Amino acid sequence: MLIVSAIALSLIGRRSDASEPLPVPERGFISSRPAQTWEEGLISGNGTIGANVLSRPLNERIIFTHERLFLPQGPPTMPPDTSARLFEIRKLIDRGLYKQASHLAFDLSGQDDFLYPDPFVPAFDLSVKMASDTEPSEYARSLDFQTGEATVQWTDQQTVFQRRLFVSRKDSVAVLSISGSKPGSVSCRLGFEQRQPSDKLDADEVQRSGEVFKESVTDIVAGADEFGLSYQNRFTKAYPGSIHGLEGVARVLVDGGTHSANGDGTIDVKKADDVLVLVDLQVLYDPDAPKVDAMKSSLANLPADYAKLLGDHAKIHGELFNRMRLDIGGGADHQRTTEELLDESSFDKLNRALVEKEFDAGRYNIISCTGELPPNLQGGWAGTYVPGWASDFTHNGNVPSAIAANLMGNMPELMLSYTTYIESLVPWLEVNAKHMFGARGIVLPSRSTTNGFNNALAPEFAGGFWVGGAGWSAHYFYDYYLYTGDREFLSEHALPFMEQAALFFEDYLYEGPDGKFVFSPTQSPENTPGNSNSQGSFNATMDVAIAKDLLTNLIAASNELGRNADKVKLWQTMLDKMPDYMIDEDGIIKEWSTPRLDNRDSHRHSSQLFPLYDGLPKEIDESPELRSAFKKSIEFKLDKHWKDNQRGFMSFGLVQLGQASTSLGESELAYHCLGHLVNRFWLNNLASMHNHRSLFNMDISGGMPAVIIKMLVASDLGKIKLLPAVPAEWPLGQIEGVLCRGAIEIQNLKWDGKQISVSLLADRSQSVVLELPSEIAELTVVDGKAAIAPAEHANQRTLSLEKGKPITLEILMK
Repeated sequence: MLIVSAIALSLIGRRSDASEPLPVPERGFISSRPAQTWEEGLISGNGTIGANVLSRPLNERIIFTHERLFLPQGPPTMPPDTSARLFEIRKLIDRGLYKQASHLAFDLSGQDDFLYPDPFVPAFDLSVKMASDTEPSEYARSLDFQTGEATVQWTDQQTVFQRRLFVSRKDSVAVLSISGSKPGSVSCRLGFEQRQPSDKLDADEVQRSGEVFKESVTDIVAGADEFGLSYQNRFTKAYPGSIHGLEGVARVLVDGGTHSANGDGTIDVKKADDVLVLVDLQVLYDPDAPKVDAMKSSLANLPADYAKLLGDHAKIHGELFNRMRLDIGGGADHQRTTEELLDESSFDKLNRALVEKEFDAGRYNIISCTGELPPNLQGGWAGTYVPGWASDFTHNGNVPSAIAANLMGNMPELMLSYTTYIESLVPWLEVNAKHMFGARGIVLPSRSTTNGFNNALAPEFAGGFWVGGAGWSAHYFYDYYLYTGDREFLSEHALPFMEQAALFFEDYLYEGPDGKFVFSPTQSPENTPGNSNSQGSFNATMDVAIAKDLLTNLIAASNELGRNADKVKLWQTMLDKMPDYMIDEDGIIKEWSTPRLDNRDSHRHSSQLFPLYDGLPKEIDESPELRSAFKKSIEFKLDKHWKDNQRGFMSFGLVQLGQASTSLGESELAYHCLGHLVNRFWLNNLASMHNHRSLFNMDISGGMPAVIIKMLVASDLGKIKLLPAVPAEWPLGQIEGVLCRGAIEIQNLKWDGKQISVSLLADRSQSVVLELPSEIAELTVVDGKAAIAPAEHANQRTLSLEKGKPITLEILMK
């Protein structure tokens, strides 16, 4: 018998008044329209299992995914050892024969074309067909960010029906409740089915998806018995080390009424009061070790109590999500549907409730799709067997955008999914460095899933030349230490990885005639110089900036731990030999630090702005000429690429521009970027998109919150900037729970014109410079104790913070 407590009855919305509307979650949204395609479903997940609720009242589909469900496409292709001919590629580049250099590298690779890694695909659908002779009315659906609970509600013949689903972080199962407001009102048919992407409007994609499925998936068995449902398949192109199959189990419990299994693998439920479905799925690395029985046993031991299962999960999920809150005055608009908010918001007037909801949605989405692995391009949800770019981990911009808010957004444990995954790739990355460049150390390719081999080469695509990936990853390893103060991580993980990344540059770089290092070959992702016919190039500004960042951080980490005394001098010498940033005749930062290659600023990437993605390096901060050139680059990009970009191709390009704007303190430029991000790249389910309201993608779910946080708080070790790029359109507001470098949490920051209130809590005793947008007239400690001293400038004060003792300051600016 299904146990339904009084709390559960409240949670599942049992009521007799059919006119009572579905409430708007305190933090979440309500929507008035079900999904037309899989991209518009309500998404829930615990990082391992993803569920996408299409929220169709009578003919529901819930698409399930698993974070490791990368469809095997045969053994990975190892890059052949072509390093002996690297000198030929460099000679061609030196002579300006860039296309010939790229073609030679591709020919040497032995590939027929660009090789994508194993693609991320869906597992199966849970079909829920409700028995009804009438059309539903009073439809609504909602998603609660604090619990991850997706709700669908409608009225049918004076009965209110609800389906609620969440994916438990405690029990690692999906939990589905189906209820009606009248006893015995629930009759439905349940079944597992293979994913049929017929809800995708693109007929060509549907056909291609079906073809890949037929080629790659076999031995499909969907069953039903007294316990519930089961699903099994095997993959035809499995190889040693890949997944070989997939298995799923659903425990079906019915309160009142009856349920019976059918020979076609479905279950009929008749005249029930409530239905509870618990779903588990796992991938198989050993085809001879099935997991169905173990999953059944585990599901049988779970309580048949929706409220308890939800409560246990919400404690974990909610604690993580509720660490942050943004309030810029959204007010009563929070009660409006997402359809209404999206329609009303404009570039001239961003709807503040929509900004707040998207901020919350972005953090919710990233939390829900981060488990053992970081978010792939689609986070952790899939609806087709031909996902864009294989829905892989694209490291030259997409993954960094998705994880951009993990640290400052007070979710540092999520960053460990990223660092652990990157560390798992190191053996492949060593092969890349040795075989392609004859170097020690590591080279992270532009894309990966189940392996890290660098196969990103095609006649017209020189992704295999990109050498900055490992150095960029190293930034997050070191930053994890800066934000958390975890010295063990610094010693055991960050420093060794940084050393490996630097070792590559020690071998790869060589001096040019001017005594400066040459970066050759390379690619500035994924752009072609304005005066070239090939992506293959040299001295990409991004690579230069990454190497500078890596070596600077490596020296600091080594000094902190008292290591590498014999290497620090070498790394400092390398820094001194780095090419200078260059400015073109229009006063814009050059994307290639050489007079031989011209910019192509209409491109979707903004790789030359890398130095400003996550801070303001001293070299740029102290140079008015460089600051001006970087600012003009942002302005030019916004005008050249985004002004008339109807397609909105590649939303994370705006994240890059927004991050750079905040680092410069350019509030209106940052707000301009935010206008695009808020209005153009979210659907009514508040899932983020790659293009203008199309192509499901999680990049800006992490990137947009990062831009907003950096508008309000920026930090370096020993310095915190309050409101460094707050726009004039937000004259007052509040943000809670920002994590700063130095392991300092801003528990609350509230501003109203010239008045600011801020509460800080340090994880260790330290002195920090607090910087305001303008000169400080008065600063008072209103709670706690802290020594306050003058700093270098009138808009700064030095605070002495004690470990574990919060302080609150009231500040008045002139």
